[in-house]
Amino acid sequence: MGQFVQFAINGLMAGAIYALIAVGIVSVYKATKVVNFAHGYLIMFGAYFYFTFAVIVPGQPWAPAWLASWQPGWMVEMRGELPMFSPVAAVLDWVANLPRILLGLAGALVCNAILGRIIERVLMRPLMGQSIFAMIMVTVGLISILSGAAQLIWTADAASVPYIAPNMPIRFELFGTMIFLFGTDLVNMVVALLLFGGIVAFVKFTKGGIAIRATAEDQSTAYSMGISVPKVFSRAWVLASTTGAIAGAILATRNGISPSLGLFGFSVLAIVLMGGLDSYVGVLIAAMVVGVLEAMTQWQMGGGWAEIVPYVTVLVVLIWRPHGLMGQKEVERI
Repeated sequence: MGQFVQFAINGLMAGAIYALIAVGIVSVYKATKVVNFAHGYLIMFGAYFYFTFAVIVPGQPWAPAWLASWQPGWMVEMRGELPMFSPVAAVLDWVANLPRILLGLAGALVCNAILGRIIERVLMRPLMGQSIFAMIMVTVGLISILSGAAQLIWTADAASVPYIAPNMPIRFELFGTMIFLFGTDLVNMVVALLLFGGIVAFVKFTKGGIAIRATAEDQSTAYSMGISVPKVFSRAWVLASTTGAIAGAILATRNGISPSLGLFGFSVLAIVLMGGLDSYVGVLIAAMVVGVLEAMTQWQMGGGWAEIVPYVTVLVVLIWRPHGLMGQKEVERI
C-alpha cells in the first residue's frame, strides 16, 4: 500500500506539470480554434532561455560574482556547521543560487513572451480569415524551425540548470513503507496548479478573458461588439508562451535540456484531446489521470510501457467521447 501511495503522489506531481503545459494549448485553441502542434517547442525554448539567463549569463566574466553564487559570510559559517545531507543545507544551496534563478525565470518569461508575439504577428495574423487548416500547418512547420534554431543557437548538448525550489529530501512512513519525495517536486506541483488556477480565473472573470471566450464563440460577432480580435489572438499566444516558459524551466530541472524536450508536447497534446480542446477543467482531470496511470504503469510494467499510456488512454476516451471528457460538442447547421 505504501508503494501505491508513493507512485500515486509521483503521478499527481507529474500530472500538475502536464496541466500547466496543456493550459497553453487550450488557451490558443479557445481564442483562435488553432491546435498548436509546436507548443512543446515553445516550452523547449523557455527551458533554453532559463538556461541562458541562469547559467550562461552568470558565468560570463563581466557578470558580478554574487550573481553566480551568493555567498555572504553568515551563510558560509552556517553551512560549515551543518551535517551532510541536511535539509537546511539544501535550502542554503538554493538561497545561494537564488539571484541566478530569479534572473533565469525573468529572462525566460520575457524572451518567450516576445517569441510568442513574433510568431503570432509574423506567421499567424496574416492568415486570419483563411482556413484553420492552413494555420495548423504553420504550427507543424514551426516544429522544424524551432528545433533547428535551438540546435544552432545552443548546440544539441544536454545541460543542467539550478532547481527553482530547495531540493531537500522529504521522508515519512506510511503503511509500513518509507515514502520518499523531493521538496522541489512538491513546489513545482504547487506552482503549476496555482498558475493553472490563475489562468482559468483570468479567462473566466476578467475583461480580457471574456474577450477570449467571445472570440472563440464567433469572431464576427466579437468584432461587432468592439473586441479587437487580433489583440485577442496576440494575448492568447503570449499567454501560452509565458506559461510555456515556466513549464520549460520546471522540465529543465527534472529532465535536463536538449532539443528532444520539444517532443514532450506531443504527449501533452494527447492529454488535451482526452480532456477536451476547449475545457480547462477537462484537461486538468485528464492530466492528473494520465500522470497517475503513467506512474502506476512504470511501477508495475517499467518505464517503456509508461511512455505509451497517454496515447492509449486518449484513444479509449475518444472512442467513448469524441469531444473529450468535457469538451464542447460542436453542432454544424446546414
